[in-house]
Amino acid sequence: MMKEQLEGIVKKSINLDLIDFNELIQFMLKNIGNPDGYLRDNLIYRGFCELILNEQFTEEQLVLILKTCSDDEHLYLNITQSNPSDDVFTRSFSALVITLILGIDREKRSLPEELVGEAIHRSIHYLFLEKDYRGFDNTKGWAHAVAHGSDLLTEAIRHPLMMESQLLCNALQSLKSCLHTEYALIDEEEERMLPVIDALLDKGLTDEQLLTWLKGLHYIEVEDWHKKYRYEWNVKKFEAALLRHLLKSTKCTQTTNWIVYESPAVV
Repeated sequence: MMKEQLEGIVKKSINLDLIDFNELIQFMLKNIGNPDGYLRDNLIYRGFCELILNEQFTEEQLVLILKTCSDDEHLYLNITQSNPSDDVFTRSFSALVITLILGIDREKRSLPEELVGEAIHRSIHYLFLEKDYRGFDNTKGWAHAVAHGSDLLTEAIRHPLMMESQLLCNALQSLKSCLHTEYALIDEEEERMLPVIDALLDKGLTDEQLLTWLKGLHYIEVEDWHKKYRYEWNVKKFEAALLRHLLKSTKCTQTTNWIVYESPAVV
């Protein structure tokens, strides 16, 4: 029943007046991280996109969704576990739904500020805590926590309530933690990090501050040669993507010139 309703929502082939949204929301939240990639990605996430972006939910329903997706049983579900598990799907797709809601609230400013502020704070720290770096799983589909977390980080920074300068530093630390990992990022995660940099620059990050942070990425205190190689691989890929991005504009000339002429990485 619920799957059929979601199919109709995604395909725009169902009369929305016939749907009990409160019941549907409970089903979607319960299955937001379902290991079934089709249900999770094609139906539930796309259903959230369709309904949130087209303003089909009431403010009360949006509050419930944001509060739930931001809590310890969703965005932070077993996030301190060292071994990869299916919980990453719940965390990663909760991040995407929070991204949608923060984007809407950035324009409308209709949700309770205390709730939004808490969601922003938890969003800033999510990537720093996330340690499951898998991109695509051949059986269960996209996990892509780094990419989804970067989308969330971007929207959190862009929101007018994100004013604390310390949170900007925390955002850069979150990106660094994703690059300084022995898991090679191979699903274009670096491209999803670039909007984070743009959002930080719009919020006041200077060219000099960006350069200082970028230089710091090359200080890798890891003795194991293979781990260090992976760290360097990730940093090199990110730096190359950042250079291509910066060359399209006239901003951050110090950083651009350093990458071209002085960086230890060959980009």
